Amino acid sequence: MKPTKIRWAAAAAVMVLCGQAHGAAVTFDSLSDSETLLFSTVQDGATLNVTVKFTLSSWTATSATFAMVLTNNSFGPGQNRFTAFGITAVSPTLTGASTSANSGWGATIDTNLPSFQNIDLCIWGGNNCAGGANGGLGENEISNFNLTLTTGAGNNFMTSGITFTSPYGSKFQSVGTRGQSYEFEGCIQGTSGCGGGGGGGAGGGGNVPEPDALALIAIASLAAGLSRRVLPRFTRAAR
Repeated sequence: MKPTKIRWAAAAAVMVLCGQAHGAAVTFDSLSDSETLLFSTVQDGATLNVTVKFTLSSWTATSATFAMVLTNNSFGPGQNRFTAFGITAVSPTLTGASTSANSGWGATIDTNLPSFQNIDLCIWGGNNCAGGANGGLGENEISNFNLTLTTGAGNNFMTSGITFTSPYGSKFQSVGTRGQSYEFEGCIQGTSGCGGGGGGGAGGGGNVPEPDALALIAIASLAAGLSRRVLPRFTRAAR
């Protein structure tokens, strides 16, 4: 196998892995459309379980408002505060995001959510998308607020709809017996492989590898396959 082919094979493997992590999408194209994200897993003895419900309540060509309902059903050791969640890709491209005043939540576009790197939209409690402070949603708490998204001239929410594409990242703080932060990927509630919520376990959750780790996994796999094909040739030549 020539070096050029190796490079292209490595790139293809990375794209396959990334594609698996970026598959699920949902589109809001009518008023009152509603979808719920589920963030549920078990970490350090605590059961983490939060639902985030989006309901499209009003829109114009360049502005859309969602009624948000966040519910933290987590339990177990630790405080298990839900402090941030994000949408990796939003279409059309956003120019701004804001939340209703005094909601305790903020919104940011084009930012970083730990373990997920750059994302199009992040909604956070506390200091910012990366966490900190004592904000967010504690166990057995519910938060209601409005989220308003804007797009630029040349786009039209009412024509194209608003599409969210995974991964849907989350950040919890003061988790479990060690009291550390934890980030993992959620899913669209009610879809195949996504649990029903209610504090029932680990449906929809899991560790999220860093992008560099995905690349290393792909390269390691290719190297292993290459060694099986090349090493026998050297053995025969030595004979």
